Amino acid sequence: MNKNKSFQHKVIYGVCMIVILIAVSLISRPATSDQPGGMLAQMRRDYHISDAQLGKVDPASEAMRLSLLGLDGVAITFLWSNLNEYQKTEQYTLMEATAKTISYLNPHLLKVWEFQAWNLSYNVSREFDNYEHRYLWVKRGINYHMDGTEYNYNEPRMMNSIAHFFGNKFGNADEKEQYRELFPEDDLFHDEIQKHLEGTAYSVTEDAEGVQEGKPDHWLVARLWDKWATEVVDNGLGSIGAMSPTIFYQYPAKRLMNFGEAIEKEGHISEKAQAAWAQALEEWKEYGDHELPSTYGIPIKLNDAVRLGKEIDEAANNFDNTYNDYSTEVQDEKIAKLPEETRKALDTPEEDRTEEQIQLIKSVQHTLQVSRIEVVKKIQDKANALKKEKPDSEEAKTLSQAALEASREANRLDEMEFLKGVIDRQKDIVAFNYWQTRAQSESTDRTIEARRLVYEAHEAYKDANLVKARELYEQAWEKWIAIYDDYPELRDDASADVLSDSIKEYRALLNQFDQDISPNFPLIDILRSNSDIFVEPVWNPDDAPTPAAAMPEEEKEAEASDDKPMDAEKPAATQEKPTEEKPMETPTKEETSAESPATEKPAETSAEPEASEAKPVEEPAETQEEAVPSAESTSAQS
Repeated sequence: MNKNKSFQHKVIYGVCMIVILIAVSLISRPATSDQPGGMLAQMRRDYHISDAQLGKVDPASEAMRLSLLGLDGVAITFLWSNLNEYQKTEQYTLMEATAKTISYLNPHLLKVWEFQAWNLSYNVSREFDNYEHRYLWVKRGINYHMDGTEYNYNEPRMMNSIAHFFGNKFGNADEKEQYRELFPEDDLFHDEIQKHLEGTAYSVTEDAEGVQEGKPDHWLVARLWDKWATEVVDNGLGSIGAMSPTIFYQYPAKRLMNFGEAIEKEGHISEKAQAAWAQALEEWKEYGDHELPSTYGIPIKLNDAVRLGKEIDEAANNFDNTYNDYSTEVQDEKIAKLPEETRKALDTPEEDRTEEQIQLIKSVQHTLQVSRIEVVKKIQDKANALKKEKPDSEEAKTLSQAALEASREANRLDEMEFLKGVIDRQKDIVAFNYWQTRAQSESTDRTIEARRLVYEAHEAYKDANLVKARELYEQAWEKWIAIYDDYPELRDDASADVLSDSIKEYRALLNQFDQDISPNFPLIDILRSNSDIFVEPVWNPDDAPTPAAAMPEEEKEAEASDDKPMDAEKPAATQEKPTEEKPMETPTKEETSAESPATEKPAETSAEPEASEAKPVEEPAETQEEAVPSAESTSAQS
């Protein structure tokens, strides 16, 4: 009996195995040109997870994975340990080769590509002192990352990550000035980039051309990768996963803004920069019109916030005007429920209220606000009361209809306000309004001219041409004041932080003329908010004494009579001991001009009436030739 049961179990197991093998073969049947294949093949196709759809099929990589018999995870762990050891012992070439082997074992792990690319471009590159060696390893890291797109060419997150490498590493590193000089001349690197962009319609030399003809700029190359990523998502070929769509779609326009800002800092303040900002403004508007999914399952457009704001204001005003009487009734009922002291404070005129009454009113202001729901409820209650008294009256029907319309209008307003709140939160994430205003301002001739004046003033200051630098700075401030008057929201941004450096330089320039900026300087708030240590100005041109040439004759005589004793003593003291009045010997104007030609103009400027009268103690000691006329003029006046 036991033998029969054992035999029966074997037969059952065998049949089950055969059934399972048949089911597995049917489910996993590969797809052919004529047949769609089994369920797994169809699912891989539908969800774009097959090797042929994710990227190219690498025979060497597949053979390596199959030969490990499912132990590829163990192999990756072992190789990763070796990679860390190579990095510690500074065997960077072996480290790079090991990183590639790890990626080939599992080419669809995106974080491996991104992490090791970061490791090569950021961690390894900094181990070298020569910036050219650093640039080489930054390139190796980016090349390694771009190789990942060959196996994952429908992964927009990887393309977006590569764009960050091109933009931030070349544009924000400590060696960015050297990197921006090396990148446009690196034709071999450009060819490598173009090979990875072969599946797109973009050309590195044409679509990413910088200030040099036929030479790409790294910010614009980053933009090409971002545009490729957005096209993949829009065509439904890839997904951005948990990444915010609002952040993801902003990058193509932002790269153009980064490019315009970078070339302006380098002195390329021309039509190229203005065109970049103008194009960025147009793309930013298109980005605002792009339909984006939200976390609430509602598709939104960022530009709809302005339209919704106008509709909400119009509908809210209409609601308030239509149902104002009911709103007043609700508020009167709330006031009637307040304590007597609070009601007395409300009846008291605002200018006659005591501090205690003001605090009482503040504490109940929120309670006295009337919501639209309360207004609707008031209308409905009155309609219900009227129905009980006069069920078939026309007035009761009209009031019920008014309650229904008020409820619909209140619900519509709530929906619009909720949608606008969702859009406003998404706009705040990317500072949408600021960047639109910035692009609009930077694309104008006035801002281009203002930046040109600041740049030329800085160059004149470096060349010790202080008079020219001062003139250029003062011309620039007039334009910047007008710009900030038209776009006040730009005062608190990164561009204002950059402008504060120029204002600091202008202040240092004035100090060489023994002057300081005025407390009334219109841009002083930018300097104050962007300085770690801010010293309030001590010199105000508005408070400076009037020059003698501009004084009336009576004031001149009065000043001469007041100063007569001092002027009479000064020449004698000067003749006996010209330099005894100052602890340090100050050179005369002739000596200053002979010894230091670069400081000739500041010395002349310090002799102007305003400067000399504002700070008489700091003037150079007078010579005998200068003192004698002073004595003669004093005696003539007496």
